[in-house]
Amino acid sequence: MTLNLKRLPFTAWVAALTVLAGLVAAGTRPGHPELVVGVVLGMGVAGGFAAVAVAMLRKVKNRPGSGIEVTTNLARAFAGLMLARMVGYLTLVLAVVALKILDPMSVCIGLACGTLIFQVIEVIYLRKMT
Repeated sequence: MTLNLKRLPFTAWVAALTVLAGLVAAGTRPGHPELVVGVVLGMGVAGGFAAVAVAMLRKVKNRPGSGIEVTTNLARAFAGLMLARMVGYLTLVLAVVALKILDPMSVCIGLACGTLIFQVIEVIYLRKMT
């Protein structure tokens, strides 16, 4: 049996895995809702950036052009999206630290786990597109 990730939309994977991360965080640290919210926020942001990246790369791929031109455009778009993602992550972490509204470590854990998980799924989607 093989896992067919393309059956579900990417945003459904983001939502499901973010909820799962929240449940895992709540189970491991009961009585600490600020930690759970931090993990969910981090996973949600990482998943949101990945969903935007998949949608934008799909648009870039569907533009008319030769094979080499499309591949070059995909590579440029991917690099630009990675830069935007890292700036967004840094902005989120700096805002959480400056405002002291959540535990910064839980947000970082959510971002790190979300990035690892959603990048793998994003690469699988991209490989299916090319």
